[in-house]
Amino acid sequence: MIDEKKLKIIEDQLTGSILYDDLHKALYATDASVYRKIPLAVAYPKNTKDLQLLIEFAKSNKISLIPRTAGTSLAGQCVGEGIIVDVSKHFTNIIAFDEINKTITVEPGVIRDELNLFLKPFGLFFGPNTSTSNRCMIGGMVGNN
Repeated sequence: MIDEKKLKIIEDQLTGSILYDDLHKALYATDASVYRKIPLAVAYPKNTKDLQLLIEFAKSNKISLIPRTAGTSLAGQCVGEGIIVDVSKHFTNIIAFDEINKTITVEPGVIRDELNLFLKPFGLFFGPNTSTSNRCMIGGMVGNN
């Protein structure tokens, strides 16, 4: 298992943050399922360089990364013993929209209802309708469902 010294090293390299206190680990140990797994840590990357650092750290230490956004995990898909990588805070942008080809590129933290508000003036919408549409994020919908 990884000790706190190694976590401190990656913490110092990130622009975002990585937390490994008991409170944050407990908050991320569950989703809306019956499963409970205490993660090693919870990371909040701010940019793609942070994501690259986390991937390199996980690979070199043989630990898993569990990507997480919000709103659709009902079966334990986003819990685990590795590092939870919560992109819901900083990866929330619509990157590109092509009205002619009706395509859009978004970061995983874009909320479904907010995406549809953006698309509405163009007569478009993102179809899956979940009961959590006002808070579920595209990354979770694509990754979990």
